[in-house]
Amino acid sequence: MTKATITRIRKVHDYRVFQRWTDDRRANDFARVNLLYGTNGSGKSTLASLLRSCAASDPAAARAQLELAASIDGVESTVTHATEGFWSRVQVFNAEYVHENLRFDDSQGPRSDSLLTLGKANVDAELELAEVEHRRAEIEPKAAEARAAAKTAEAEVERRMTEVAGHIVDDLRSSPVATYRGTNTYTRRNVRNLLVGDRTVFDSASTDVAADRGLATSSAPRSYTALFEGSLTSVGEILRESEALLKADVTSRPLDQLAENPAGAEWVQRGLQLHEHEIECLFCGNEISAERRAALAAHFDRSVTDLQARIDAQLVHLQGCRQSATKLADSMPRDGDLYPDLAGALRTARSEVQDQVDRYQRVVSELEGLLSAKRSNPFAVPEHDLTTTDTPTLRAVAEVVATHERRRLAHEKEASAAARRVELARVKALADEYDRLAGLTRELNEKATSLEDELRDLGQRNISLSNLDADPVPQAAELTGSVARLLGRSELAFAPSDDGKHYRIERAGMPATHLSEGERTAIALLHFLASIREGVLAGDAPIVVIDDPVSSMDEGILFGISSFLWSALVEKTYASQVFLLTHNFELFRQWVVQLEGAGRHVLGGYTIHEIRMRHRPAGSTAPRRAPELDPWTSDLRQSSRLRSLYHFLFARVAKSVNDAKPDLSLAERMDLLALAPNAARKMLEAFLSFRFPQYIGKFHLGMKAAIDAVNDASIRTHVERYLHAYSHNEEGNVSAMIDPSEATVVLRSLFLLIRANDPKHLSAMCEALGIDESELFALSS
Repeated sequence: MTKATITRIRKVHDYRVFQRWTDDRRANDFARVNLLYGTNGSGKSTLASLLRSCAASDPAAARAQLELAASIDGVESTVTHATEGFWSRVQVFNAEYVHENLRFDDSQGPRSDSLLTLGKANVDAELELAEVEHRRAEIEPKAAEARAAAKTAEAEVERRMTEVAGHIVDDLRSSPVATYRGTNTYTRRNVRNLLVGDRTVFDSASTDVAADRGLATSSAPRSYTALFEGSLTSVGEILRESEALLKADVTSRPLDQLAENPAGAEWVQRGLQLHEHEIECLFCGNEISAERRAALAAHFDRSVTDLQARIDAQLVHLQGCRQSATKLADSMPRDGDLYPDLAGALRTARSEVQDQVDRYQRVVSELEGLLSAKRSNPFAVPEHDLTTTDTPTLRAVAEVVATHERRRLAHEKEASAAARRVELARVKALADEYDRLAGLTRELNEKATSLEDELRDLGQRNISLSNLDADPVPQAAELTGSVARLLGRSELAFAPSDDGKHYRIERAGMPATHLSEGERTAIALLHFLASIREGVLAGDAPIVVIDDPVSSMDEGILFGISSFLWSALVEKTYASQVFLLTHNFELFRQWVVQLEGAGRHVLGGYTIHEIRMRHRPAGSTAPRRAPELDPWTSDLRQSSRLRSLYHFLFARVAKSVNDAKPDLSLAERMDLLALAPNAARKMLEAFLSFRFPQYIGKFHLGMKAAIDAVNDASIRTHVERYLHAYSHNEEGNVSAMIDPSEATVVLRSLFLLIRANDPKHLSAMCEALGIDESELFALSS
């Protein structure tokens, strides 16, 4: 038993797009695991078909005259399409394999060629086979009946849980808990989780559903923020300052007549200012002598006026105190401003504060009267008997308001807790019925499963008896389990066909028809991997070629198939060599990450290549399109940045523009032009989808919005020319409206378009990908 690997693909003479093709020593020597990425039209699938044609001795392989470099048991050898003993080991999975091995549109459901080899049956086997058939005929209707009953019971369970979920949403949709706001967020799954989980949670279920529902759906009252925030001058401070003024002495020489008549003295003091430059009294007409002026000035000297000014200031201060006390009293909440049950405490606190304010204002008013009298007669000391009192404070009211605020802030938490109690009460009421129905469903399912297991065992035994010399792997049950793991659901199953020579694929016990592309791919790939695994495939260890295993797959199936391939072909080392070819960038990205992460732990090493279509000179004729195999970057930092399709395409197009020289040949210009329909367009689509998200999926509208941001008419012309030539094309078309001589200018104009719309983004992309931005626009100005 020999071990062989392909080292290089040297030559292909004539096979589709491979015409007089050589690898020009561009590619690295292949390792045990080899990853090839190529877009549609790159020649990737053609290469897989060529290898399959050689393995199948197809006449097309002879015309191809393929030449490989290979290592056979460590000896470097040359292999052609006709090399005997080599091609039997090459196993290719591609669209042709699926077409040849599986039929998905059979009237009886999908069928596959048997993986079993027919053998010779003996008499004992024939007798046992008859018994098996008899038993199958006996239990098939019982299994179907039990499964149907189980489905009916299960449907009833689902219906009741959906019904309860709807009641809960009706009760609590206006609660603060978002989960309860619709039947799309609160479903029977939530109900089921409670019923199958720890049922001690039902100890917290509501005992008064109506009250808890009312609390759960009530609104929190508003916050009270009108309380007076200042502070009042204390009564003690007011008394000290006022008494000091009342007891103050003046140093002037008083006139007896004025001292005994304060009102007259105040009138005379105002009159002094009016008669400052008068000789006669304006009131009585008598002369004002110098002696009289001196006597009045002595009576109203500086000590009197200073005292009066201080009293005036204190009167203003007292007026402010009265006003502040009024504001303090007015700022207290009314009964309806807080929670209703706080009204009693609020009234008590409010009354206490109002009493303090009233006493405070009485003291202030009395002081105002005494100080006014002192001002009129600074020589007298007014009699008073003031008693101190408490300075008003809102402490008692503030405590009630604080209680209101605490409850208001906790309202959402209390409402949420009440909603949870209502939910638990509703689900708890279903618990006994659920247990009964779930138990019945479980019992019926177990009965149906037991009968179905027996039917599968009988089917396997049928195959074994019908194929005595077979190597019966894999069994149908194994394939059934593998498909379930890939798809994430277990509705598809493999079952032996009536003749025991094929597998029949069923959905819920019936022939599976109208399979999705994901289901078809998963089944076909598993069928292929099962047919080549160790112990099934006779002969040398296989060289496995997988072409586009996840074409048009949704992401869930893509990850499943990727993991399955990695496990079957990389972690398990039965295959001597593996080639994975894909145009799916996400699959390529996953494998790049895994290969680079595993590094030297990948047994036999790995290579990563990109296959793409290039224009090569063809003598005197026009350049022709031919595939080219290029190694992936060995710079891990650069590789990690190209792990998104947008980064990859941006780097590809930008590098091609920067590498372009003025004296490019026609073939080189056509290579540049070939980037426009696919790489450049997809790069633009990715940029526009984020720059103008309102136009995602609407390429022309996004382009129009982007072009509007460009002021340079020449740039607009080139971008519009590109748009008209390639807005619908999916493949390179060298006869399109853009002349090859303008290839570099046109592609550069697309980067100018990006820069005009988002210069920071373009600079960041160039920096991240190691692209010289100045070189990218060197000839654009």
